Amino acid sequence: MFPNRFTLDIATAPVIGVLFLLATRSINGESVRNGIVGAPSSGVEPYAVMILFFSLAYICISLDMTGVFQYAAFWISKRGGGGGQRVFLSFFLLSTVMSGLTSNDVVVLTMTPFLVYYSHAVDLVTPVAFLMAEIQTANIASMALYIGNLTNVVACQAYKISFLEYSAWMLLPCFASIIACYVMLRINFRHEKYIPKVIKNPDVDPRSCLVDPIGAIFGLSVLACSLICLIGTSFAHVSVWIVTGPFALLTLSRDIWYDSQGKFKGPQAASPVSRGDRVVDENPGAGGDASRVEQGLPTVSVPEKSIVRPISIGEGPELATIVPSSQVSIGSSSDSEKEEHACAVMDEKHGIPAPLPATASTPSASSAAPQRQPQKSVGLFERKFPLLHAIAIRMPWAILPFTFSMFIMVEGLSDSGWIAIFANWATKLVPNYIAATYAIGFISVLLCNIFNNVPMTILVARILQHPNFVSSPMATPEVVKGCLFALIVGSNLGACTTLISSLAGLMWDSVLRNKNRGVGFWNFFRWNMGVMPVVIFVALSVVVVELTVIY
Repeated sequence: MFPNRFTLDIATAPVIGVLFLLATRSINGESVRNGIVGAPSSGVEPYAVMILFFSLAYICISLDMTGVFQYAAFWISKRGGGGGQRVFLSFFLLSTVMSGLTSNDVVVLTMTPFLVYYSHAVDLVTPVAFLMAEIQTANIASMALYIGNLTNVVACQAYKISFLEYSAWMLLPCFASIIACYVMLRINFRHEKYIPKVIKNPDVDPRSCLVDPIGAIFGLSVLACSLICLIGTSFAHVSVWIVTGPFALLTLSRDIWYDSQGKFKGPQAASPVSRGDRVVDENPGAGGDASRVEQGLPTVSVPEKSIVRPISIGEGPELATIVPSSQVSIGSSSDSEKEEHACAVMDEKHGIPAPLPATASTPSASSAAPQRQPQKSVGLFERKFPLLHAIAIRMPWAILPFTFSMFIMVEGLSDSGWIAIFANWATKLVPNYIAATYAIGFISVLLCNIFNNVPMTILVARILQHPNFVSSPMATPEVVKGCLFALIVGSNLGACTTLISSLAGLMWDSVLRNKNRGVGFWNFFRWNMGVMPVVIFVALSVVVVELTVIY
């Protein structure tokens, strides 16, 4: 029977597009194959890109489940000593380091819910300065390493750039951009209502958020070893997915063992529901999940309203919601209650839902019967492997069909001759390496806001690889290098212009709307336009200086 609810989102819409193109014979099976395995002429292996991305995503999300990132956030906030500017700088540097060593998606999923809670706990007038600093540093610092962003991997695979060579080129533009970003943020948010002179620190022991200290050490060690191995194998030209895959399997094995010992108590132990917080239905007359998101009502499970677990179209059972942290008295609670509530945000991020209340919209026994077996299987898996279940629902699975579909569509454009036409146009933009760097950089930023940064990178990389561009007399080695690194700058920094320009931006906005802290499309654009044009210009200028020195 056809399901009564259908989800149209970034996971399903591109797949429907591919099926439509196949049905109309606009693309053929060869385009589908090349979009998954990779066309011989492109140098990109989409399946390898996905293995690398999901291997690192699993390692980082597993590490987050230990509570180490929450520990670091609270520790840094205490080290700030109550000075607003010092606390702001501390969080700025924390999100920078986290994004540089992991990825921008991990920072968004980890830091955003924490900053929302933190702003409630310390009575900030508005957390917009901290939130904008987080999303900007998450995307800027992701330029530093090959693995920082999916777009970096796509571009580097196309040009056979190694892990070490990539960092040698991109570290300086990244550092310069971070400095420029901080200066511009301080100018734009100079009013005291954004960054107060004094911020009260919540009376919380950071160690209370460390759910699994040994697991945190293990996860950090695995992440460090994977980065060291990526650097070491750069000289041997080993595919990066071959390096990261075994480390992900090692982390998975440890998580299975941890579950088998029955040691995982993290989200349950920190759950606001299990601690006795009042569960309420803030809008009993609402029609379903979509109406809750439109009204900005907070929900227990963040992934249910993120691109990982997207909004469903249609009616459904009401979700229980918890009393926002702003309604909890920080000053009157005991120390243990403060620590428990401080770490309660982990439950929301880890996606452990509260029991759903019985409502009139609950499906009847006859309609629920076909779903009973799958639900029973999921419940059994959750009981036997709670840690794996918590990690699984936080993994960005929607990126898999989205990215493969985009690769397939670009192959279709190539087969139909459009890539060749675009390549001819591109030759008019590159009279020299200086013009090429700025032109490709700013065009990439613009295209991010039309296509999203992942499909934009796939498309532009294929254009720059086409024989019509490569064989042009204008395509000198310095011009090709300038185009490549300008594309990387544009794909990372272009993600900080509008909410639709990147997957990280969509996740960030979804989490905030669920916390009733949505920034809004135009406010996001306005605040970023006060910072990012300068940052983009600085990054591209550093690339031009590097090309001038080397060539």
